[in-house]
Amino acid sequence: MKGKLSILGSGNPPFLSLYAHARMLYILQLRIVINEESCKIENLHSKSGGIGLKKLLALCLTFAFAAGLMAGCGGKEAAENGDNAAAGASPAASVAASASPAASAAPKTEAAAFPLTYKDALGNEIVIKERPKRVAVAFFHFLEPWFSLDVTPVAADNASSLFGFLSFQPFLKEQANVLDLGSPVSVEKVLESKPDLIIAATPYNDKIMDQLKQIAPVVVFKNDLDWKGRLLEFSKLIGEPKKGQDKVDEIEKLIAANREKLAAKKDETVAFISFNNKGTYTAFGLDRCVAFYDKTAGLGLTPPANYPAVHGKDNIFTLEGLLQLNPSYIFLWDDMTSNSEETTLEELKKNPVWNTLTAVKNNHVFIIDRAAFSAGPLGVEYGVKAISEFMLK
Repeated sequence: MKGKLSILGSGNPPFLSLYAHARMLYILQLRIVINEESCKIENLHSKSGGIGLKKLLALCLTFAFAAGLMAGCGGKEAAENGDNAAAGASPAASVAASASPAASAAPKTEAAAFPLTYKDALGNEIVIKERPKRVAVAFFHFLEPWFSLDVTPVAADNASSLFGFLSFQPFLKEQANVLDLGSPVSVEKVLESKPDLIIAATPYNDKIMDQLKQIAPVVVFKNDLDWKGRLLEFSKLIGEPKKGQDKVDEIEKLIAANREKLAAKKDETVAFISFNNKGTYTAFGLDRCVAFYDKTAGLGLTPPANYPAVHGKDNIFTLEGLLQLNPSYIFLWDDMTSNSEETTLEELKKNPVWNTLTAVKNNHVFIIDRAAFSAGPLGVEYGVKAISEFMLK
Protein backbone atom coordinates (compact mmCIF):
# COMPACT_ATOMS: atom_id res chain seq x y z
CA MET A 1 0.00 0.00 0.00
CA LYS A 2 2.87 2.34 0.76
CA GLY A 3 4.34 1.63 -2.69
CA LYS A 4 1.15 2.76 -4.45
CA LEU A 5 0.96 5.99 -2.46
CA SER A 6 4.52 6.88 -3.31
CA ILE A 7 3.68 6.98 -7.05
CA LEU A 8 1.33 9.86 -6.35
CA GLY A 9 4.10 11.89 -4.86
CA SER A 10 5.33 11.56 -1.34
CA GLY A 11 5.84 15.29 -0.83
CA ASN A 12 2.22 16.50 -1.30
CA PRO A 13 -1.15 15.65 0.27
CA PRO A 14 -2.99 12.81 -1.55
CA PHE A 15 -5.73 15.08 -2.98
CA LEU A 16 -3.32 17.53 -4.67
CA SER A 17 -1.22 14.74 -6.14
CA LEU A 18 -4.25 13.00 -7.69
CA TYR A 19 -5.58 16.25 -9.12
CA ALA A 20 -2.25 17.06 -10.78
CA HIS A 21 -2.08 13.67 -12.44
CA ALA A 22 -5.68 13.84 -13.61
CA ARG A 23 -5.07 17.26 -15.12
CA MET A 24 -2.09 15.90 -17.01
CA LEU A 25 -4.16 13.05 -18.40
CA TYR A 26 -6.79 15.50 -19.59
CA ILE A 27 -4.26 17.69 -21.43
CA LEU A 28 -2.76 14.68 -23.15
CA GLN A 29 -6.18 13.94 -24.62
CA LEU A 30 -6.30 17.31 -26.43
CA ARG A 31 -5.18 17.49 -29.96
CA ILE A 32 -4.07 20.78 -31.36
CA VAL A 33 -5.33 21.20 -34.86
CA ILE A 34 -3.60 23.81 -36.88
CA ASN A 35 -4.85 24.74 -40.23
CA GLU A 36 -3.75 27.33 -42.56
CA GLU A 37 -6.56 29.75 -41.77
CA SER A 38 -6.75 29.62 -38.04
CA CYS A 39 -5.62 27.84 -34.97
CA LYS A 40 -8.31 25.68 -33.60
CA ILE A 41 -8.13 23.60 -30.55
CA GLU A 42 -10.43 20.71 -30.70
CA ASN A 43 -11.30 18.60 -27.78
CA LEU A 44 -11.03 15.22 -29.39
CA HIS A 45 -11.82 13.59 -26.11
CA SER A 46 -15.19 15.32 -25.84
CA LYS A 47 -16.01 14.57 -29.44
CA SER A 48 -15.33 10.93 -28.99
CA GLY A 49 -17.65 10.78 -26.01
CA GLY A 50 -14.80 10.66 -23.47
CA ILE A 51 -14.92 11.90 -19.94
CA GLY A 52 -15.47 15.64 -19.50
CA LEU A 53 -13.42 17.88 -17.27
CA LYS A 54 -16.11 18.13 -14.61
CA LYS A 55 -16.52 14.38 -14.51
CA LEU A 56 -12.78 13.95 -14.36
CA LEU A 57 -12.52 16.32 -11.40
CA ALA A 58 -15.27 14.43 -9.62
CA LEU A 59 -13.38 11.22 -10.20
CA CYS A 60 -10.20 12.82 -8.82
CA LEU A 61 -12.02 13.86 -5.67
CA THR A 62 -13.21 10.28 -5.23
CA PHE A 63 -9.64 9.02 -5.64
CA ALA A 64 -8.37 11.62 -3.17
CA PHE A 65 -10.91 10.53 -0.55
CA ALA A 66 -9.94 6.90 -1.06
CA ALA A 67 -6.27 7.82 -0.82
CA GLY A 68 -6.93 9.55 2.51
CA LEU A 69 -8.53 6.42 3.83
CA MET A 70 -5.61 4.35 2.62
CA ALA A 71 -3.14 6.73 4.24
CA GLY A 72 -4.99 6.42 7.54
CA CYS A 73 -5.00 2.66 7.26
CA GLY A 74 -1.33 2.68 6.42
CA GLY A 75 -0.50 4.82 9.49
CA LYS A 76 -2.54 2.59 11.75
CA GLU A 77 -0.98 -0.52 10.25
CA ALA A 78 2.50 0.93 10.74
CA ALA A 79 1.74 1.75 14.36
CA GLU A 80 0.32 -1.71 14.93
CA ASN A 81 3.35 -3.26 13.27
CA GLY A 82 5.57 -1.21 15.56
CA ASP A 83 3.65 -2.36 18.64
CA ASN A 84 3.79 -5.95 17.50
CA ALA A 85 7.52 -5.66 16.94
CA ALA A 86 7.97 -4.39 20.48
CA ALA A 87 5.69 -7.10 21.85
CA GLY A 88 7.61 -9.69 19.91
CA ALA A 89 10.95 -8.74 21.45
CA SER A 90 12.85 -11.68 22.92
CA PRO A 91 12.27 -12.48 26.63
CA ALA A 92 16.00 -12.19 27.26
CA ALA A 93 16.01 -8.64 25.92
CA SER A 94 13.01 -7.70 28.07
CA VAL A 95 14.59 -9.16 31.23
CA ALA A 96 17.85 -7.41 30.50
CA ALA A 97 16.08 -4.09 30.05
CA SER A 98 14.19 -4.42 33.34
CA ALA A 99 17.04 -5.81 35.43
CA SER A 100 17.64 -3.76 38.58
CA PRO A 101 21.04 -2.11 39.20
CA ALA A 102 21.49 -4.32 42.27
CA ALA A 103 21.01 -7.47 40.23
CA SER A 104 23.56 -6.43 37.63
CA ALA A 105 26.11 -5.11 40.10
CA ALA A 106 29.20 -7.16 40.82
CA PRO A 107 28.91 -9.22 44.05
CA LYS A 108 30.48 -7.59 47.08
CA THR A 109 32.87 -9.44 49.34
CA GLU A 110 31.93 -9.74 53.01
CA ALA A 111 35.44 -8.89 54.14
CA ALA A 112 36.25 -5.21 54.47
CA ALA A 113 38.97 -3.92 52.19
CA PHE A 114 42.47 -3.46 53.52
CA PRO A 115 44.15 -1.27 54.49
CA LEU A 116 41.59 -0.16 57.08
CA THR A 117 41.73 2.44 59.83
CA TYR A 118 40.36 1.69 63.29
CA LYS A 119 39.83 4.28 66.02
CA ASP A 120 40.51 2.70 69.41
CA ALA A 121 39.38 3.53 72.96
CA LEU A 122 42.15 6.13 73.36
CA GLY A 123 41.15 7.92 70.18
CA ASN A 124 44.16 6.64 68.26
CA GLU A 125 43.63 5.85 64.59
CA ILE A 126 45.47 2.64 63.80
CA VAL A 127 46.09 1.72 60.17
CA ILE A 128 45.94 -2.03 59.57
CA LYS A 129 47.56 -2.61 56.18
CA GLU A 130 46.41 -6.20 55.68
CA ARG A 131 44.45 -8.90 57.45
CA PRO A 132 46.29 -9.72 60.71
CA LYS A 133 47.83 -13.18 60.75
CA ARG A 134 49.63 -13.06 64.11
CA VAL A 135 47.49 -11.49 66.84
CA ALA A 136 48.85 -11.12 70.38
CA VAL A 137 46.28 -10.59 73.15
CA ALA A 138 47.68 -8.64 76.10
CA PHE A 139 44.54 -8.82 78.28
CA PHE A 140 43.05 -12.18 79.30
CA HIS A 141 39.40 -11.06 79.00
CA PHE A 142 39.98 -10.40 75.30
CA LEU A 143 41.09 -13.92 74.39
CA GLU A 144 37.80 -15.81 73.94
CA PRO A 145 36.32 -13.76 71.07
CA TRP A 146 39.24 -14.63 68.80
CA PHE A 147 38.55 -18.34 69.11
CA SER A 148 34.86 -17.65 68.43
CA LEU A 149 35.97 -15.89 65.23
CA ASP A 150 38.14 -18.87 64.22
CA VAL A 151 41.35 -16.92 64.82
CA THR A 152 44.05 -18.51 66.98
CA PRO A 153 46.23 -15.81 68.59
CA VAL A 154 49.98 -16.41 68.62
CA ALA A 155 50.21 -15.24 72.25
CA ALA A 156 47.91 -14.31 75.12
CA ASP A 157 47.94 -12.98 78.66
CA ASN A 158 47.52 -15.76 81.25
CA ALA A 159 46.75 -18.27 78.50
CA SER A 160 47.65 -21.40 80.49
CA SER A 161 45.11 -20.64 83.22
CA LEU A 162 42.36 -19.74 80.77
CA PHE A 163 42.87 -22.93 78.82
CA GLY A 164 41.85 -24.79 81.97
CA PHE A 165 38.27 -23.57 81.45
CA LEU A 166 35.86 -26.13 80.01
CA SER A 167 34.83 -23.59 77.39
CA PHE A 168 38.27 -23.95 75.77
CA GLN A 169 38.14 -27.74 75.54
CA PRO A 170 37.01 -27.71 71.88
CA PHE A 171 40.27 -25.90 71.05
CA LEU A 172 42.84 -28.27 72.53
CA LYS A 173 44.76 -28.51 69.26
CA GLU A 174 44.93 -24.73 68.81
CA GLN A 175 46.08 -24.13 72.40
CA ALA A 176 49.48 -25.63 71.63
CA ASN A 177 50.18 -22.75 69.24
CA VAL A 178 49.50 -19.98 71.77
CA LEU A 179 52.43 -18.56 73.75
CA ASP A 180 51.56 -17.67 77.35
CA LEU A 181 52.59 -14.03 77.93
CA GLY A 182 52.39 -14.45 81.70
CA SER A 183 50.55 -12.20 84.12
CA PRO A 184 51.52 -9.41 84.19
CA VAL A 185 52.39 -9.46 80.50
CA SER A 186 56.03 -9.96 79.58
CA VAL A 187 57.14 -7.55 76.84
CA GLU A 188 59.95 -9.95 75.93
CA LYS A 189 57.46 -12.72 75.25
CA VAL A 190 55.31 -10.41 73.18
CA LEU A 191 58.38 -9.63 71.07
CA GLU A 192 59.16 -13.34 70.85
CA SER A 193 55.70 -14.09 69.43
CA LYS A 194 56.36 -11.76 66.44
CA PRO A 195 52.84 -10.32 66.28
CA ASP A 196 51.53 -8.16 63.44
CA LEU A 197 48.76 -6.79 65.70
CA ILE A 198 48.53 -6.40 69.49
CA ILE A 199 45.24 -6.16 71.38
CA ALA A 200 45.71 -4.29 74.67
CA ALA A 201 43.55 -2.92 77.48
CA THR A 202 43.60 0.32 79.39
CA PRO A 203 44.47 0.71 82.24
CA TYR A 204 45.63 -2.93 82.48
CA ASN A 205 48.50 -2.53 79.98
CA ASP A 206 49.21 1.18 80.47
CA LYS A 207 52.68 0.68 81.97
CA ILE A 208 53.98 -1.24 78.95
CA MET A 209 51.90 0.44 76.23
CA ASP A 210 54.78 2.43 74.72
CA GLN A 211 56.94 -0.69 74.55
CA LEU A 212 54.18 -2.66 72.89
CA LYS A 213 53.79 0.02 70.22
CA GLN A 214 57.42 -0.45 69.25
CA ILE A 215 56.74 -4.11 68.44
CA ALA A 216 53.58 -3.90 66.31
CA PRO A 217 50.44 -1.79 65.83
CA VAL A 218 48.46 -1.71 69.10
CA VAL A 219 44.68 -1.41 69.32
CA VAL A 220 43.55 -0.42 72.82
CA PHE A 221 40.16 -1.23 74.35
CA LYS A 222 38.58 -0.53 77.70
CA ASN A 223 37.19 -3.45 79.66
CA ASP A 224 33.65 -2.14 79.24
CA LEU A 225 32.50 -4.23 76.28
CA ASP A 226 30.28 -7.23 76.86
CA TRP A 227 30.73 -10.44 74.89
CA LYS A 228 28.69 -9.04 72.00
CA GLY A 229 30.69 -5.84 71.78
CA ARG A 230 33.98 -7.72 71.75
CA LEU A 231 32.88 -10.00 68.95
CA LEU A 232 31.61 -7.11 66.86
CA GLU A 233 34.68 -4.92 67.36
CA PHE A 234 37.33 -7.62 67.01
CA SER A 235 35.72 -8.91 63.81
CA LYS A 236 36.21 -5.46 62.28
CA LEU A 237 39.95 -5.73 62.85
CA ILE A 238 40.16 -8.81 60.63
CA GLY A 239 37.92 -7.25 58.00
CA GLU A 240 34.99 -9.58 58.69
CA PRO A 241 32.29 -7.66 60.59
CA LYS A 242 29.60 -10.00 59.28
CA LYS A 243 31.32 -12.95 60.90
CA GLY A 244 31.14 -11.21 64.26
CA GLN A 245 27.46 -10.40 63.80
CA ASP A 246 26.70 -13.97 62.71
CA LYS A 247 28.29 -15.32 65.90
CA VAL A 248 26.33 -12.88 68.04
CA ASP A 249 23.11 -13.96 66.32
CA GLU A 250 23.97 -17.62 66.86
CA ILE A 251 24.51 -17.20 70.60
CA GLU A 252 21.43 -15.01 71.01
CA LYS A 253 19.31 -17.71 69.37
CA LEU A 254 20.77 -20.26 71.79
CA ILE A 255 19.88 -18.03 74.75
CA ALA A 256 16.36 -17.33 73.47
CA ALA A 257 15.60 -21.00 72.87
CA ASN A 258 16.65 -21.97 76.40
CA ARG A 259 14.92 -18.96 77.97
CA GLU A 260 11.68 -20.26 76.52
CA LYS A 261 12.32 -23.72 77.96
CA LEU A 262 13.16 -22.31 81.40
CA ALA A 263 10.07 -20.08 81.57
CA ALA A 264 8.36 -22.75 83.67
CA LYS A 265 11.02 -22.19 86.36
CA LYS A 266 10.39 -18.44 86.73
CA ASP A 267 9.06 -18.80 90.29
CA GLU A 268 12.17 -20.65 91.46
CA THR A 269 15.23 -18.66 92.51
CA VAL A 270 18.79 -19.26 91.33
CA ALA A 271 22.12 -18.27 92.92
CA PHE A 272 25.67 -18.54 91.57
CA ILE A 273 28.03 -19.11 94.46
CA SER A 274 31.78 -19.56 94.65
CA PHE A 275 33.60 -20.78 97.75
CA ASN A 276 37.16 -20.70 99.05
CA ASN A 277 39.36 -22.34 101.63
CA LYS A 278 38.45 -19.68 104.20
CA GLY A 279 34.92 -20.95 104.68
CA THR A 280 33.22 -17.97 103.02
CA TYR A 281 30.95 -17.82 99.97
CA THR A 282 30.69 -15.22 97.23
CA ALA A 283 27.52 -14.59 95.26
CA PHE A 284 28.23 -13.40 91.73
CA GLY A 285 26.30 -10.14 91.31
CA LEU A 286 23.60 -9.58 88.74
CA ASP A 287 25.99 -7.39 86.76
CA ARG A 288 28.29 -10.39 86.26
CA CYS A 289 25.49 -12.71 85.18
CA VAL A 290 23.52 -10.71 82.62
CA ALA A 291 23.40 -13.66 80.22
CA PHE A 292 21.67 -15.70 82.92
CA TYR A 293 19.42 -13.25 84.79
CA ASP A 294 18.34 -10.70 82.19
CA LYS A 295 14.71 -11.17 81.15
CA THR A 296 15.21 -10.21 77.50
CA ALA A 297 18.92 -10.67 76.73
CA GLY A 298 19.53 -13.64 79.05
CA LEU A 299 17.90 -16.82 80.32
CA GLY A 300 15.50 -14.82 82.48
CA LEU A 301 16.39 -16.63 85.72
CA THR A 302 15.03 -15.26 89.00
CA PRO A 303 17.53 -14.24 91.72
CA PRO A 304 16.73 -14.66 95.43
CA ALA A 305 15.44 -11.67 97.38
CA ASN A 306 18.26 -9.35 98.47
CA TYR A 307 20.65 -10.93 95.98
CA PRO A 308 23.51 -8.47 95.31
CA ALA A 309 23.07 -6.42 92.16
CA VAL A 310 26.73 -5.44 91.84
CA HIS A 311 29.71 -7.69 92.33
CA GLY A 312 31.75 -6.43 95.30
CA LYS A 313 32.45 -6.77 99.02
CA ASP A 314 28.77 -7.12 99.88
CA ASN A 315 28.68 -10.37 97.93
CA ILE A 316 30.62 -12.34 100.56
CA PHE A 317 28.62 -14.49 102.97
CA THR A 318 29.09 -17.04 105.67
CA LEU A 319 27.09 -20.24 105.42
CA GLU A 320 24.48 -18.64 107.68
CA GLY A 321 24.27 -15.67 105.31
CA LEU A 322 23.76 -18.03 102.39
CA LEU A 323 20.88 -19.57 104.33
CA GLN A 324 19.16 -16.17 104.35
CA LEU A 325 19.23 -16.12 100.54
CA ASN A 326 18.03 -19.73 100.51
CA PRO A 327 17.79 -20.14 96.71
CA SER A 328 15.87 -22.90 94.96
CA TYR A 329 18.93 -23.72 92.84
CA ILE A 330 22.62 -23.27 93.63
CA PHE A 331 25.37 -23.35 91.01
CA LEU A 332 28.62 -23.85 92.87
CA TRP A 333 32.29 -23.54 91.90
CA ASP A 334 35.55 -22.92 93.73
CA ASP A 335 37.72 -19.83 93.39
CA MET A 336 40.82 -21.97 92.66
CA THR A 337 41.97 -21.99 96.31
CA SER A 338 40.21 -25.18 97.43
CA ASN A 339 41.18 -28.75 96.69
CA SER A 340 38.16 -29.34 94.44
CA GLU A 341 34.45 -28.64 94.28
CA GLU A 342 33.68 -32.30 94.81
CA THR A 343 35.79 -32.53 97.99
CA THR A 344 34.28 -29.37 99.43
CA LEU A 345 30.77 -30.51 98.58
CA GLU A 346 31.30 -33.78 100.44
CA GLU A 347 32.46 -31.85 103.49
CA LEU A 348 29.46 -29.51 103.32
CA LYS A 349 27.07 -32.45 103.42
CA LYS A 350 28.17 -32.99 107.01
CA ASN A 351 27.15 -29.45 107.98
CA PRO A 352 23.59 -29.13 109.41
CA VAL A 353 23.24 -25.52 108.21
CA TRP A 354 24.07 -26.56 104.68
CA ASN A 355 21.55 -29.36 104.80
CA THR A 356 18.85 -26.85 105.78
CA LEU A 357 19.07 -25.05 102.41
CA THR A 358 16.11 -25.59 100.07
CA ALA A 359 18.38 -26.33 97.11
CA VAL A 360 20.22 -28.98 99.11
CA LYS A 361 17.00 -30.64 100.25
CA ASN A 362 15.72 -30.86 96.67
CA ASN A 363 19.05 -32.02 95.26
CA HIS A 364 19.33 -28.81 93.22
CA VAL A 365 22.99 -28.07 93.85
CA PHE A 366 25.15 -28.27 90.74
CA ILE A 367 28.87 -27.85 90.23
CA ILE A 368 29.57 -25.55 87.31
CA ASP A 369 32.89 -24.59 85.73
CA ARG A 370 34.08 -21.04 86.36
CA ALA A 371 34.20 -20.60 82.56
CA ALA A 372 30.53 -19.60 82.78
CA PHE A 373 31.59 -16.32 84.39
CA SER A 374 34.41 -15.34 82.05
CA ALA A 375 32.16 -12.74 80.37
CA GLY A 376 33.32 -14.02 76.98
CA PRO A 377 31.30 -15.63 74.16
CA LEU A 378 32.72 -19.11 74.84
CA GLY A 379 31.83 -18.82 78.51
CA VAL A 380 28.31 -17.59 77.75
CA GLU A 381 27.71 -20.52 75.40
CA TYR A 382 29.02 -23.00 77.94
CA GLY A 383 27.06 -21.43 80.82
CA VAL A 384 23.75 -21.30 78.94
CA LYS A 385 24.02 -24.94 77.91
CA ALA A 386 25.18 -26.19 81.33
CA ILE A 387 22.59 -24.27 83.36
CA SER A 388 19.74 -25.27 81.06
CA GLU A 389 20.80 -28.90 81.12
CA PHE A 390 21.00 -28.96 84.93
CA MET A 391 17.68 -27.22 85.53
CA LEU A 392 15.69 -29.08 82.89
CA LYS A 393 16.79 -32.63 83.62
